[in-house]
Amino acid sequence: MKILFSKKSGLWVEDKEAIEKLRNDYFGEIKNDKLFLFPEEALYLVAFRNFKVYDTNGMEINFNSLAAFYSKKDKNLFVKFNAYRDWRDRGLVIRRFNPAVKGKHEKKVTAVYPSGNIQLEPIKWEAVWYPYALFSIIEDKQSVELYERYWFGQYGVYKQKRGTMLKLNFLETIFLAKHFGLKVKNSETNKITSWRSILNSVVKKREYAKQLYEVYEDWRLRGYIVKTGFKFGSHFRIYFPGASPVKKDKWTHSKHVLHVFPKQERLLVSEWARAVRVAHGVKKTFILGIPEMKKEDYIYYEPHFLAYRRKKERNIWVRETPKDKPRYLLVALNEDEHIGGIELASLLKIAKDMGLVLVLSITDRETAVTYYMLKKIILPDSKFEYYEIEWMKP
Repeated sequence: MKILFSKKSGLWVEDKEAIEKLRNDYFGEIKNDKLFLFPEEALYLVAFRNFKVYDTNGMEINFNSLAAFYSKKDKNLFVKFNAYRDWRDRGLVIRRFNPAVKGKHEKKVTAVYPSGNIQLEPIKWEAVWYPYALFSIIEDKQSVELYERYWFGQYGVYKQKRGTMLKLNFLETIFLAKHFGLKVKNSETNKITSWRSILNSVVKKREYAKQLYEVYEDWRLRGYIVKTGFKFGSHFRIYFPGASPVKKDKWTHSKHVLHVFPKQERLLVSEWARAVRVAHGVKKTFILGIPEMKKEDYIYYEPHFLAYRRKKERNIWVRETPKDKPRYLLVALNEDEHIGGIELASLLKIAKDMGLVLVLSITDRETAVTYYMLKKIILPDSKFEYYEIEWMKP
């Protein structure tokens, strides 16, 4: 089978038999009785379908020559090619992104989380703040109520009935001082200090402390229990309203972890993916929080593909095609690049507006591809962006 190529016109097929074969398999686009191919399609056909490429003078163009030409125009050519190849190898249809196409999941791209209010009386105890250590301590034994009823701080030693002091991390200290009147004395000055002063001092020492606190506050005010997610490679572990540390028949385990992704931060894709896999390895839902996004922050970040899966017809699984609505907006990345909070939030908005589920296709250095599916969380009355991220197998 022959593919024709020119630097000006691109890649196309003229042979009617080849056109019919490729159209039936949903390759390319018909224009003036020719089937024009995108670079990743032509490379796939050359590498795995025994097609040959020739220039207009009849000279054969090999894979490397074709790839070299198009990679000068598109630095992500091989990442997109590998994502395209993997999806096609699974017997599924994948097409170049088209903003005019409407997806099939208009009502399924979000997950609604319950929302309530934290019920807590003004606090009568005093805490001592240790600026260098970034925590405070309440010595009064009665403060165990804060731990057992509302799960603030750590009373005594974690999972051990030892000790009578309540240790509050900086997030808990600020939150309780701001919303419930906790008096905090600075251990260095021996004077009462404000929650704002504590936050300002922590911001100077801890990267993205303000954003961490804002997300912590957002979930806590809605009745959720928010504790450290250090053991799971994330910022927080989340318990739904009503969870308690008081051991009954067995310890309460969290089912969600949350990682804060500030809009101005850029994360190495491999590090980001590792955190998701750790969460899934311990059977927890991974939640990504992107705080402080404003309307003017969103940018246009070009997605790569519309992807189709399979559907059941008469008890038989058949592949979906462009005759169906697509399921996914697919973006191809590699493990060694970075992605920013603004870019990710912008892609998620495009997917939602099109009625599609965003899928990140991550290629490692050995060409293996891993897929992550992102779904927006509706946390009532929240002004921040939150998303569930799940590992998926097409």
